[in-house]
Amino acid sequence: MEILAKLREIKSEVQLTEYCQSDTELLLNNTSSKNAVNEAFVKYVDAAAKIPRGILQGKWNWVGDYQECHDIETLHNPKTNKSFKGEYSSVAVIINGKPVLLNTYPIVLGVCFPNSCDETDVKNLMNTLISTIKTEILPFVPAIAKQNITVNETLSDEHGKLDSGAIATIVVIGVLCFIVLLATLIDYTCSSSKKETDNLVLDDSTFADSHEERTGLLSGELFSHSIQDDSTFADSHEDRTGLPGGELSSHSIQEGRCNNFKQKLLNICRVFSVTSNGKKLFGTTTAVGPLACLNGLRVMSMWWVILGHTYVFIFAIVDNLAEAGQLVQRFTFQPIMNGTYSVDSFFFLSGLLVAYLALKEIKEKGKLSWPYYFLHRYWRLTPLYAFVILYYTYLMIPSVSGPLRFFIALGPYKGRVDICKSKWWTNLLYINNMYPNYGNLDTTCMGWSWYLANDMQFYIVLGPIVIVTLALKGRLRYVGVSITLFLILAGVLIRGVLIWYYGIYGNSSDASPTKHVDDLWGKNGALYVRPYARFSVYLVGMLTGYVLASNNNRIRIPRVLAVVGWCVAIATALAVIYGMYYYNHHTDTHMTLVQSAFYNSLGRTAWGMCLSWVVIACISGNGGPVKDILSWKIWAPLGRLTYAAYLVHPIIICTYYFSMFQPLHFSDLTMVYLFIANLVVSYLVAFIVSMLVEAPMIRLEKLLLPSISSFGKSYVNAPLSHLGEKIKDRLRRS
Repeated sequence: MEILAKLREIKSEVQLTEYCQSDTELLLNNTSSKNAVNEAFVKYVDAAAKIPRGILQGKWNWVGDYQECHDIETLHNPKTNKSFKGEYSSVAVIINGKPVLLNTYPIVLGVCFPNSCDETDVKNLMNTLISTIKTEILPFVPAIAKQNITVNETLSDEHGKLDSGAIATIVVIGVLCFIVLLATLIDYTCSSSKKETDNLVLDDSTFADSHEERTGLLSGELFSHSIQDDSTFADSHEDRTGLPGGELSSHSIQEGRCNNFKQKLLNICRVFSVTSNGKKLFGTTTAVGPLACLNGLRVMSMWWVILGHTYVFIFAIVDNLAEAGQLVQRFTFQPIMNGTYSVDSFFFLSGLLVAYLALKEIKEKGKLSWPYYFLHRYWRLTPLYAFVILYYTYLMIPSVSGPLRFFIALGPYKGRVDICKSKWWTNLLYINNMYPNYGNLDTTCMGWSWYLANDMQFYIVLGPIVIVTLALKGRLRYVGVSITLFLILAGVLIRGVLIWYYGIYGNSSDASPTKHVDDLWGKNGALYVRPYARFSVYLVGMLTGYVLASNNNRIRIPRVLAVVGWCVAIATALAVIYGMYYYNHHTDTHMTLVQSAFYNSLGRTAWGMCLSWVVIACISGNGGPVKDILSWKIWAPLGRLTYAAYLVHPIIICTYYFSMFQPLHFSDLTMVYLFIANLVVSYLVAFIVSMLVEAPMIRLEKLLLPSISSFGKSYVNAPLSHLGEKIKDRLRRS
């Protein structure tokens, strides 16, 4: 009865909107007898948050019972002649103006009020209730009087209407689905016979899927030879209607034109057909060859990324955060703690195959189509990237519901979505690692896309420099090797200088500077997303690609040297992954600045060198079981989905996590199940978006960009095979 009296007192002190005032009065004033209103009131109270046990373990999400609140029966208020029902709201409680937990997460309370109360009503009611509770417990806990406890944000569960951007996104997805379904139906109908199916597989080369056509996260990294030598859509059908001797009848001409039109229409349908694209995607006939081991490296690196994000994103929703935070002290957790090296694996693979394919083409043809080099890359990445940004910006938050929706609809996540609405163009220009907000991952659109910006910048700036110098003939080729080695060394030194200058002791993406803390470039991420601090591994990959291309993948390594190489590579990789274990296990210690500069400047480059040895050992026949595992054919189709999986998996993880009805209790077994689930669902969604956007764009490229390969042959496609001789002549004349 004292509680009810306090509630009535609070209600009378707070200024509420008319209907909220009337409905709360109805609930509070009908508690003396058993009736429908009384039973509903009990459910309102029961559905609201209670102080739980386990607070010291980090149980700060007091969500109440979301489903019970929504299941409360609708009541009629005779005073207003309107009906109301329960509506769940989340309120964020902060102390002294700061989040309680790790200066990041507030205490989140789930409350249940009539849906006639808007967010301002809920906020006013909760602030008054907190003030009253403080007064009541002041004699027992005097220190509470010094704390300023307030509700700073409130979120009701009512989603409201979709905005115009969300509606437009739904329309775009609907149109794409319709086109793909229609094209698939036509393709399947026309290709039902065995002959048509065989022709589809044997003659259609517009979806390049060789394992040698993949770089880093991406697939289809071909240069001019992919267009010049490719028989695209209809070119093989236009000259098949002639009669012997070159004489054509009107009937044969008409029939030929009709067949030609049908074939062109069928080929266009195949561009969007799931049947055609799916066969290319899941095909394993090309998953062999000297570089087959790269498929396994690519897929395992992607799994490593998903594993790391499975842990990183969960800390906002666990109810035993203190226990989960002790993970970093475990020896077995160090590979997950250092999961950022998986991104360096992608940098290495990207650099390797860019250099390998470019130098291979220059060696065969003496030139490289530079316009196609740049346009192909942008075309390959951007359509799917833009599609995912569109979904993330307008549909991700509306797709989430539940008590934990608070974390994604307000705060940092909401801020990132708002950045996407105004600064999406920085992502499509691949400068989001530098602008806006100095590339801060917490205030950029789709924070995980920083990798794409770095990789594109390496491709555009470093790629041509290294490729041209490594393509020199004779002794001048050592100039290219020397330049590449110098740039690798420069990348290591740049990292060391940055670590020393800013006083960085950690190895994670959020390692904060201890010196020059007001420097915006430093406090917004001095190392992790900066291209000038990450390019050395990319160059290690390019140098590895040069070694493979210049030797035609024929490398001989003595057995003793191979054993030594494996021992050094394994020891180095273990040192990189477990180098921070002592300091992670003893949380009250840290490296000296010299130790930090040495470890953090050399670690990523050393990791790239370890991967270089694995690739060279596998290609030279010294890979043993490692080569057998990395070359499994199953990696090929999974590797083709790597780019799509990288883009969508954080959305998949966050959508599931923040749609849960209760906070998650962390345990090792739970994390194993979550990782497997995130992995499977991410690849499933990656397949869907690949069939909707990625695969059609790859095949459309062959239709829309065939003239690029022959553009400016006299000047753009420089005859690099003779460039060395020209330089020698210039040197003699000077």
